[in-house]
Amino acid sequence: MVEDLTARDAMTTAYVGVSESDTVGDVIDVMIEEGVSEVVVLRGSEAVGTVTEHDLLRAATTGTIPVEAGIASMMSGAGPSVDAETPLSEAASELSTADRRQLIVRNGERIVGVLTCQDVITATASILSAPEPEEGLSDAAETNAGAETASENPEYTTQSVCEVCGSLMPNLASVNGQAVCGDCRGV
Repeated sequence: MVEDLTARDAMTTAYVGVSESDTVGDVIDVMIEEGVSEVVVLRGSEAVGTVTEHDLLRAATTGTIPVEAGIASMMSGAGPSVDAETPLSEAASELSTADRRQLIVRNGERIVGVLTCQDVITATASILSAPEPEEGLSDAAETNAGAETASENPEYTTQSVCEVCGSLMPNLASVNGQAVCGDCRGV
């Protein structure tokens, strides 16, 4: 159940990364276009920093960093990270105490994704809302029992939460290890 989940099970693999040579203006454009509040600054495939919308607002209001400046001049450190196999409960605890909105998830030195509060909520909600299997049924019997329940119980739904947008949608497909709705598949 929930205690068996790891950071890998809940993370988002499609994080937004920018190059440390990008300008502040370029990063603002990317963040607006992608609809994100934090980006990972990369040197090749290595995370060397992060930039949040708060960092950009602070620079804009103080006028200390022009939009032509390189993003490396204002990025924060790479920020907190967890191993992909870290139990989700530990990763969620780390995320709740970090001063960031996301954790970088690593497999060794390689970045494999990011973990946000929304990812934790979505992963635990989908597990907690899954129907409990009946005792004594084999896996095949459980699958058949679930199919019978759907036709017998009009309140049963085959909808689930899209791991990209968080919407409750039918017909999710697995894309890069995430359950994704039709609207998000093309993104």
